[in-house]
Amino acid sequence: MLTRLAAIAVAAFCIQIFSSNQADVDLWGNVHFVSAPAWSPDFHRVNTFSFTARDHSWINHEWLAEYVFNRLHAFSGNAGLLCLKVLLGLLMVGLMNSVIRHDCRSGIVRFLWLFLVVSVMGFGFNMRPHLFSFALVAGFMVLLRRGKFGWGFLVAVPFLGLVWVNLHGAFFIGLVLMTVSLVGEGLKKVVHHDEALPGRQLAILAGALGLFLAVSLVNPYGFDLWKFVAGSAATFRPYLTEWAPFDPRVDLVEHADFVVLSVLVIAGLVFTRERRDPVWVAVVLIAFVAALLMRRNIPLFALVAGFAAARHVDSLAGERLTQLAERVSPRVLAVGLALFIALSAFYTVTFNKVNPLQIEISRARYPVEIMAFLENNAIKGNALLFFDWAEYGIAHLYPRCRVFLDGRFTDAYDIATVNDYFNFLYAGSGWEAALQNYPADIVLIHRQLPVYREMVSMPGWQLVVQTDLAALFMKTEVHAATLDRIRRGELKMPVISGPVYFP
Repeated sequence: MLTRLAAIAVAAFCIQIFSSNQADVDLWGNVHFVSAPAWSPDFHRVNTFSFTARDHSWINHEWLAEYVFNRLHAFSGNAGLLCLKVLLGLLMVGLMNSVIRHDCRSGIVRFLWLFLVVSVMGFGFNMRPHLFSFALVAGFMVLLRRGKFGWGFLVAVPFLGLVWVNLHGAFFIGLVLMTVSLVGEGLKKVVHHDEALPGRQLAILAGALGLFLAVSLVNPYGFDLWKFVAGSAATFRPYLTEWAPFDPRVDLVEHADFVVLSVLVIAGLVFTRERRDPVWVAVVLIAFVAALLMRRNIPLFALVAGFAAARHVDSLAGERLTQLAERVSPRVLAVGLALFIALSAFYTVTFNKVNPLQIEISRARYPVEIMAFLENNAIKGNALLFFDWAEYGIAHLYPRCRVFLDGRFTDAYDIATVNDYFNFLYAGSGWEAALQNYPADIVLIHRQLPVYREMVSMPGWQLVVQTDLAALFMKTEVHAATLDRIRRGELKMPVISGPVYFP
């Protein structure tokens, strides 16, 4: 009875964490950028959505994921996207549980461990293509942790690799996992021959790695995808908070669960009574360093540690926690679990949500009235939009309006364009270059940005409308007729009441 209630409690918590229904800044692009498969003439290979780089080649490293999102949304709407997100999360946790139930002698450790890992994974668990990478990391962790490298493994790896390389650019993580495994097992062959894989299995592992590398070229861009991935990994993005390093002075509260998990993992690896497998110690440490260097890797660390470090934490604390749990009446534990399940289900449906089956667009985060004003009045132009709203604008205003820059960054733009854009937003030296060197005639920006104050007094530009969140400016010589209609009261801001749902 307790075991079943514990399993239901973990599942309820997973659904609560993974079912967040707030629109992410990249959601519009992830759903609308790819509406045709890569072999179709309607597939976008250049930066069609922008006026600053219309002919720039576009390496869409997540085209298949976006096509899946597009088709799923067309078929089942927002509910379908939310269900996919939750199912991917449950799949990851289910795969993890299938491994660590053999690692943890203590049921209470496994129960608490899954809760902690899921909590850390909740950071950035949005409707993005990287969820497919997380799910495939989980799949590879299962394959590699089993340590049985037979012909089935040799078939499964290139198949999964072929799917992964087209779903998301983080496919290289699978190659890293396999390379570390191969090198580690090879070193065991030399140093600890008794613990090493048989030569035949080692050869199959090497062959599977080679096949993965080969199928990584089977994508719409061939080797150019590899060049893009390498260049993207080397590009510093100080303007994106999730790409920033983990800073305990700033991030300690938001990522308290990550800190707890890190302490437990390190303590487990240091003080464990179990044999440490150098392969998995190396994998965990690589993931930990990646999380410290870039906050967006924190969920990936949780996923990897969840698979690889549970038995060491169990060795460290399992016996003591089991003894403590045995002192509590089973009836009390059952009631506590039942209450938790009910509370988690309640929060899943109500917490920060109007409709749990809809993806909600927050007015506190997005300029829904101004965007509707531009859309309803069919206003045309070249729009410099605040970064978080650019893909929202593409989905609603394209092709009448094309954007200066959006979340694709160097996937589809030159680094000089990216730098000019952010220099404009933060009113850096020569910020006017973004308006003088590019044919922008509409500017929609966040009022808290430094450039807002500069734009209010910018010659040749007029503040059209503004809300507490955003301000819309138009170039007077381009939009004279529209501005005249606004002065005469013919064009007005729409009044939107009630919740706003994607798209």
